[in-house]
Amino acid sequence: MINKYLKCTAGYLSLFAFTQAAAQQGFTISGQLKDIPDQTLVYLAGANENDTLASTYVKNGAFKLQGQAPDIDTRLLAFPALNKRTILFMGNENIALSGSVNDLANITVAGAIAHNDYEEFLYYLKPLSDYVAFYNKQVQEARNVMIRDSAMPKLNTAFMIWQTSIDRFIERKNQSPMSALLLAYSFDTDPNKDLSLLERRFAILQGAALGNRFATGIRQVIAEGKIGAVGTQAINFTQNDVNGKPVSLSQFKGKYVLVDFWASWCGPCRAENPTVVAAFNRFKNKNFTVLGVSLDQSKDAWLNAIKADNLTWPQVSDLQSWNNAVARTYRISQIPQNILVDPTGKIVAKNLRGEALLRKLDELLK
Repeated sequence: MINKYLKCTAGYLSLFAFTQAAAQQGFTISGQLKDIPDQTLVYLAGANENDTLASTYVKNGAFKLQGQAPDIDTRLLAFPALNKRTILFMGNENIALSGSVNDLANITVAGAIAHNDYEEFLYYLKPLSDYVAFYNKQVQEARNVMIRDSAMPKLNTAFMIWQTSIDRFIERKNQSPMSALLLAYSFDTDPNKDLSLLERRFAILQGAALGNRFATGIRQVIAEGKIGAVGTQAINFTQNDVNGKPVSLSQFKGKYVLVDFWASWCGPCRAENPTVVAAFNRFKNKNFTVLGVSLDQSKDAWLNAIKADNLTWPQVSDLQSWNNAVARTYRISQIPQNILVDPTGKIVAKNLRGEALLRKLDELLK
């Protein structure tokens, strides 16, 4: 069952103003629970269970916890001697708890304005997410085609319901901190990591939904996700070429440049090189070039691969393998990868392979 709540009439605009003031005052949790012995230890902890925010002992079936919460977040309310615990979604608020310690799932929580939204998530939305994860795992791990084909329709249906439910939740509760938590949770569990969807949903949030660690984390994910994204300006870089001379991306401004991340030890990269060679030879006289960025560690292996694959365009590397500074700047976590930069320095395409690379260059340089 969903917890019972006293109705909140202030709304989320009031919550935003209240939490700004309450941050100076801290939180107070007044508990009046049945079936709880006197002198029972009760404590409130943060995201880390060892991070105790407040603790006290029960007296006459009641307790009061006071302290300072850094943010609206999930908090653990625990009675260790009774092996009982529950979660409160709260910040610096005046909260009243009533009910029975033997039925913490159904205690009444008053004053924690966003807590009912958290309970709605747990009761209605998280089971949908778990359902999606279950069938996604079946599809990913299926060795039998029939099993995979049987699971796919269920996965697709569950995923559509899950996504629709997220949209409806954040539209109804766009000022609730719980909406920020939901977006962070849904992106973290999304195998596709759809950044554009995250950004669209995040733009709906307002007020108190934006003043918490979940919103801060989402902003960071969106900002980092735009690095190397199509439509953004390419970040300039400088690295040494095969002769130890510095080469910068900005040197090629005015041309289309394919920045190609590869390595001598990368089989798929080497398999793709003939296509890049063909593209270079076809378009090199049409305001196009390639700039190779190698994630090699051995200079000899790098040079040998350049010669063997007939790579005649500029090549740079700091010979730091996956710690290559350019690769780290562009958040490169797998290769081959590439970005196509236009004459103004804007990224117009990325990860073009095979015929797709040739078609795109034909389109741009015809």
